[in-house]
Formats: sequence, structure tokens, C-alpha cells
Amino acid sequence: MCQRHRRLSATVLDLPHVCDIAAERIGRAGLGQSVDTVAHDFRTDERLPGGYDVVLLSSVLHNWDEPTDRALLGRCRTALEPDAAVVICELLLNPERTGPTDAALMGLNMVAETQGGRNYSESQYLAWLTDAGFTEPRVIRFDAPGANGAVVAVTR
Repeated sequence: MCQRHRRLSATVLDLPHVCDIAAERIGRAGLGQSVDTVAHDFRTDERLPGGYDVVLLSSVLHNWDEPTDRALLGRCRTALEPDAAVVICELLLNPERTGPTDAALMGLNMVAETQGGRNYSESQYLAWLTDAGFTEPRVIRFDAPGANGAVVAVTR
């Protein structure tokens, strides 16, 4: 996004070893002026850094159980300024949790490969965001590799 929209700036928030890899790739892409990294472990660090307009959780929440995901969304809400947004980009299950096929199969993979991870339905994410204090939650569907939609909500 920062390559396409030069006025944007972004921070990659991830584990230290991932930030090292990201910083190298950011430099190779010539984006050092607009993209930086912050080493952080949301599972153990108490607070997320603040001052951002948007938090993008792209293919993050399916790795963890519901209590962990809800806690992270609560931390996102606390870190964001008023009139900011959170965007959850995932392979979303339908409200009945019966499909689409790629989301259901990915969910099965997460159950087998992680401790507590699974794919969640759009209705679950909508409820979690509301419970965390976000407003105007909505689902935007699309077709892309690794994701079929985004759940977006704002702070007021």
C-alpha cells in the first residue's frame, strides 16, 4: 500500500526476528522512509503502541483461540485514537460456520497445526469487535489469495 500511495506510512509490528526480515525487505523495496518496524509480542507485552489511524490484522487471528483474539482486539481498541479503524483480513467462515470451502479447510488445518487456532465466522468477529468497544462493524467480501474478506470497525 505504501508503494502505491506514497503519502501513507506504516509500521510492521511483529516479533523481533520477523522485524529483522521485514526491515531488510522494506529496505530492498525502497520504502525505508515510509515503513518502519517495531518489535513486539502481543501475547506478553501489556500494551500495543498507540498513535495509529488503522490497525490491520492480516491473517493473524486464525492462529489463536478466542480469549487471545478478544484480548488483542481490546488492546487494539485501547491503542487507537478516536475516529480510527481496525481491519481484520482473514478467510472468513459464513455465519453458519459451514463454508466457504477454503475457509473451512483452513480452519481444519489450524485446529491440527496450532494450540487453539481456528478460522472464525464473520458474525463472531462482528460480535468481538462490538464487545471490545468498536462501532459500525461491517464485512467487506472479496476474492484474494489467503483471504476472502475483511471485517472493519471504527472507534468513536
